[in-house]
Amino acid sequence: MSAGTEPIEVWLVDLARAAPNLAAEEAAHPRLSTDELDRAAAMGESGEDWRLSRIALRIVLERVVGSQLREQPFRLSSRGKPALPWDAGIQFSLSHTGQYALIAVARKAVGVDLEQVRPVRFPPDRQQAMLDAARALVGSGPIDFLQAWVRLEAWAKARGSGVGALLHDISIRGPGWEAHTAQTDFGAIAAERQRAEGFIIQDLDLPAPFHGAIAIKASRAHLHLRHFPAHMGSIDDLEPPPAALLAKSAG
Repeated sequence: MSAGTEPIEVWLVDLARAAPNLAAEEAAHPRLSTDELDRAAAMGESGEDWRLSRIALRIVLERVVGSQLREQPFRLSSRGKPALPWDAGIQFSLSHTGQYALIAVARKAVGVDLEQVRPVRFPPDRQQAMLDAARALVGSGPIDFLQAWVRLEAWAKARGSGVGALLHDISIRGPGWEAHTAQTDFGAIAAERQRAEGFIIQDLDLPAPFHGAIAIKASRAHLHLRHFPAHMGSIDDLEPPPAALLAKSAG
C-alpha cells in the first residue's frame, strides 16, 4: 500500500447464517454493553438482528483495539454518531438492513451504508436532484436511485451530520429548495462540498439485491472487503486486520 493511502476494512455480515455462531460467541464472551442490551430488548422481535449486528461489530473492533472493549458503552456525538470509549485512533461505521449488516473500520472519519432493493417515496424532482448530486461524487456513469442514496448516506455518516443536514448543505433540502430550478447544477454543488470537506466515496461490489457505498476523509484509500464467516471456532478464526490499522491503534 502506497504512502498516504488509508486502509479501510469492510465486512459484510449475513446475520441469518452467522446467528448461531454470534449468539454462542456472545454467550461465551459477553461483549454488548448494558445500553445495547436494553435497546435490543425494547425493539422486540426486530431487535434480534440489531443485536447480532452489534455483536459482529464488537468482534471486528476487538481484533483491532483489544478485549478491553468488551461491555464498554460507545461514546455518542451530539448527533448520535458512535465512537470508541477511548481514543485508539480508530473510527467505525455500521449499517444494518434486514438480515445483513455492513461494518467499516478505518483510521479516519468513515461512513458506510447498505440498502436492499425497495420502493422509494421521494418526489421525482428531489430524486433527480439526489441522483445528480450522487453521480458527481464518484463519477458520471449511470446509477439508480438506491445507489445514489447509499453514496449520500455514507457521506453523511462519515461527516457525522445525518443525511438531512447533508441534503440541506447541498441545497436539496430546506427553505430554499422551492427556489431551485431545473437549471441548478446539484452535481457541481455536491462535488464542491465533497472537495472542501476532504471525503472520497466508493461504491461497494455487493451481491444482488444490495447496494452499498463507503465514504472516508482521505485523499486515497485501499479497501479490504471481507465476508464475515458463518462458522468460526473463535475470534482468532477471522482474517487479521490490515497491519496499518493495528499499528495506529496499539497503545
